Parts: sequence; C-alpha cells; structure tokens
Amino acid sequence: MSSKKDAVESARVGKLVRAKPKQCYLNAFRVIQQVREYARADYVEGMAVVGDLAIEHGWVEKDGVIVDPTLPSHEIVYFPGLRFRGERGLAEAIDIPKPEYTEEELPFFYRFGWGGIDSPEFRAALVAAYRFVGCEDLAARYESYTPTTITNAEVA
Repeated sequence: MSSKKDAVESARVGKLVRAKPKQCYLNAFRVIQQVREYARADYVEGMAVVGDLAIEHGWVEKDGVIVDPTLPSHEIVYFPGLRFRGERGLAEAIDIPKPEYTEEELPFFYRFGWGGIDSPEFRAALVAAYRFVGCEDLAARYESYTPTTITNAEVA
C-alpha cells in the first residue's frame, strides 16, 4: 500500500491538465509533462482499490504524497507497481518495446507481459490488491506465477 493522497492538490493538477475520466495513465503522464513542479515526480502504474473493487490505475507521487488527477476525491487504497521518475523516466519507459497487440503508448505495464504479469513489481501490486479485497485464490495464482521465456527454437 502507498502513501496518503492529497485530494485538494489532485483536483488542482487535474484541472491544470484537463484530466478526463477513465484516462488515468494519460492524465498522470500529463501531470509530469505539463506541470513544472511535477517534472521530477514519480509516474506510477499499479492497482487501486475503490470500495471492494481492485482496478488497474495510474497516478503521480511527489515527496511521498499521492496526486491522482483522475479520481481526486475518491477514497482509494493504492498499490504501486511500476514507477518511473520524472520526464526522463517517462522517456525511458516509452523506449521499452511495446507488444504487437497494442499500438497504444500507455499504460506501460503492457510492455511487461499480458496485464503486466512479467514485472515482479506490478505482479506484487496485483497480489496485494486482490488479497486486500479478499480474492485470495486470484492473489495466490498471481503470486505463484513464474515468467517464462519462449525461444525462437520452441516456436518453430
């Protein structure tokens, strides 16, 4: 689980970047790119629990405080997975090859296997969030997952 959210600041930066509903990754990306005081903040992709629902979500963290331009006033428990530091981190993340099944730049976790499962950090966020909402079977499945690499010889 992650730090406390600043709802007032979340709403303020959401207005600055004209945050749109259901576009959390783009909204968070824009905060880093467009709001000068967030140029070195962390862009985060992970899991968020809203009520009893665990969802994939993106937000920003600065000095240990969560800024969520998409859901500024919602009561949320955050489980960080992937973290990219500032504008440079975003540029490096964009350079990670995308899978063939998407043309979209965001979210970045798609670059780490289906649903981010091949990233240990993102997988840990999945496990923690599903365990938090009482989906122990699903959490255990993700927890026991072992990434596999398919070689060209195996495909042929």
